[in-house]
Amino acid sequence: MNQFSLRDKLRYRWDNLMSRGPAAMIAVLAVCTTLGVLLAATAITLLGLHSDGKDPASLGENVWTALMRTLDPSNLAGDSGWTFRLVTLAISVVGIFILSALISILSSGLQVRIDELRKGRSLVVERNHVIILGWSAKIFTILSELLLSNQSRRDACIVILAERDKVAMEDELRLKLPKRGRTRIVCRAGNPTDPLDLNIVSPQTSKAIVVMAPDGANPDAETIKTILALTNRRRGKKQKPYHIVAELRDSANLKLAKLVGKEEVEFVTADDLVARLTVQACRQLGLSLVYTELMDFGGGEMYFHGDHKLFGQSYADCILSYPHCAVVGLQLSDGRVSVNPAKDYRLQSGDKVVVLAEDDSSIRVKARPNGGGAGVVRETFPSEQKPEKILLLGWNDKAPIIIRELDRYMPQGSALTVVSTYDVSKAFDEEVPLLNNLTTEYWTSSTSDRTILDGLDLTQYQHALVLAYSNHLDQQECDSQTLMTLLNLRDICDEENHRCGLLSEMLDIRNRELAQVTRADDFVVSDRLVSLVLSQVTENKDIMRIFDDLFHHEGSEPFLKPASHYVPLGTDVNFYQVAESAILKNETALGYRLKHLHYDPENHYGMRLNPLKGETVRFQEGDQIIVLAETDV
Repeated sequence: MNQFSLRDKLRYRWDNLMSRGPAAMIAVLAVCTTLGVLLAATAITLLGLHSDGKDPASLGENVWTALMRTLDPSNLAGDSGWTFRLVTLAISVVGIFILSALISILSSGLQVRIDELRKGRSLVVERNHVIILGWSAKIFTILSELLLSNQSRRDACIVILAERDKVAMEDELRLKLPKRGRTRIVCRAGNPTDPLDLNIVSPQTSKAIVVMAPDGANPDAETIKTILALTNRRRGKKQKPYHIVAELRDSANLKLAKLVGKEEVEFVTADDLVARLTVQACRQLGLSLVYTELMDFGGGEMYFHGDHKLFGQSYADCILSYPHCAVVGLQLSDGRVSVNPAKDYRLQSGDKVVVLAEDDSSIRVKARPNGGGAGVVRETFPSEQKPEKILLLGWNDKAPIIIRELDRYMPQGSALTVVSTYDVSKAFDEEVPLLNNLTTEYWTSSTSDRTILDGLDLTQYQHALVLAYSNHLDQQECDSQTLMTLLNLRDICDEENHRCGLLSEMLDIRNRELAQVTRADDFVVSDRLVSLVLSQVTENKDIMRIFDDLFHHEGSEPFLKPASHYVPLGTDVNFYQVAESAILKNETALGYRLKHLHYDPENHYGMRLNPLKGETVRFQEGDQIIVLAETDV
């Protein structure tokens, strides 16, 4: 027995036909128009109908007449004879219906197409573009830095693929990055771990790819999955290796990530990076400003410069051969990077000099001019390292890394006190190993309570660190707690007239600006630093080796040392003299910091990296020289 009626079958076929889209509907209208015109022309011809005063026309002429009445009903005005008028009127009514339906279909089809474009699923046809996979608060810093680096490039393009609404992304970018110069920013909606979605942004023709760690319980798993989707794409596989920069949160996943990414990926371990910089900046007030200047594109960029004229020259000679650049180190012919190598190392074929320059046009090798004065070694005596006390307020996943790094840097017998609003005894016992130089104690108490902070006797501590409760609170709540704690600590230090190195962690860059309004020394370590490193490595993957060397507890790192250790105070000197004095100490001079500008944000808090070597300056008591050195002596 047939279960479906003819009506059901016809309706089903009609629904299927309509579901094929505007093209199918236009085809149906065309067929209806053709049938209507042919039927009307045949009727007019067989019945011998015609306007008064005219002879009957042929079938072909009647087809044309019927078609004109269908497309333009105003042609009815010239018809005569009531029978002929009735037929052409019927044709015109059918035509009105067909034209109305056609306009509706075209309008709907255009709207559907616009909606599809707004969804951000169309193919990106670009070459040498930068792709950012994922979305987080760090994306605005990364984009800002890439926009700066693209200022001298024409038709640069950055493509973003994230699981967000395309229009929402564009609106937020338009609000926060209104000035983009010559760089176009293209947004697409999709899942970065899906190979089909990755095809949309054309990774096979890209210059670099940034994989951002997503927000969630296990961000590293998503990052590794995205890298797998990129490197294992079957269609459109790039012939040469990708240039991928990926953010990892937990260094424990680094080995697996490198196994997946191989040589195509440079990994930035966010928690390790922030923790190591926190420890270094905690020991030297103002050091975080140096790192920020080194990492961003605003003040200068790092370049790898090779010049055959330098082959056979010593590293010391190289430092003095760049009048407009600060030398950071060397990239050896085998690819290894050495920051502040031995001063008597002689460059070989294939070696390159790592320089900090305003732009590549300022990189010129030139012999030091005569009469510039000579460097002198001003004798300094190593001071005895005394045990120090550190106060750590707050707790998150970076705290165990910070404690391990502090143990490497601090003199033996130093003490660490940890205070947290939340119980950290389990995490402390499981994640903090046996320490060599530090003794530790911890307890649970509110770190934003002024009474509790007063009871800590802040005067006994040389350093205080404030960490965000990112494991327990959302971003804004974390920063609110950190701000309250930081402001209380500042006030206590002022009341006790105690100089203590304050360092705090902010998650939102906007809140970082709030905390930094009045002070520069108690600099806020935030995800901005991770964003700056990601941006730098996007432009040149070899720079990651420089940062690895700088952040490692062994080897050379930045220090701010008294200017009196290098040149006479109160006397006009140029930076050639400063650089040569640093060379005699086996150090590399990068710049200086002036004490009277410490709290002036307009002048970068007195920080001046990469000064012209012929520039004259007169140093006073309290001014500092920024050097790369192995010790703080």
